[in-house]
Amino acid sequence: MKPRAEKQKLYRVITPLLLAIMMLMTSLVAMAEASKHYRIQLQSIDGEKIVPIALLEMAAEGDGWKYRLEMLEAGFGDYFLSMRPFKCITDRVDMLCHLPYPYKIERKINQSDVTDLEYDLLFIRRKPTDYGINPWNGLYYRLRWQGDLLVGEAHEVDLDLLAVPPDEGVLRPIQAHDLHSIDAEQLWLPKLVVQPIS
Repeated sequence: MKPRAEKQKLYRVITPLLLAIMMLMTSLVAMAEASKHYRIQLQSIDGEKIVPIALLEMAAEGDGWKYRLEMLEAGFGDYFLSMRPFKCITDRVDMLCHLPYPYKIERKINQSDVTDLEYDLLFIRRKPTDYGINPWNGLYYRLRWQGDLLVGEAHEVDLDLLAVPPDEGVLRPIQAHDLHSIDAEQLWLPKLVVQPIS
């Protein structure tokens, strides 16, 4: 076989292979851009105390993002309070216990609605010396977009309203009128920040 014919045959084999590799790389880049990773942390009012609590992965879907939340084990202690297990963080004077939302949510957010993520980040505050745990002392971090960040401000809420399943067709039993403003100076970690991981 002549060298020219050999080269043409080689090109016919290599060209489709190179095109397939390029398409695969383009697809992987698109997937990487569509999936974003964030760190979630609680902060004191002055920003000096920062407690990482979770990692968040968001994947583009429709007009928003589906997300997966992973609470961090480090920093949380295991406590058995009022006959139930809780994961709590404490500084020996204050304690915040995570309350996993017990009912179905889509785990999807967009630029105008981040309620599902707020529901996944419910806490109950208590003192380490308290007996048991009281859902009346719930904290709801109301999130707002600030550029690429989500910043949450703590509000008081009676989480006893989650003691029974919501009515049929009601996906979000916590309403705006259930949330009450609180002086951030009274709280140990009044701020929640969701920030991209670079």
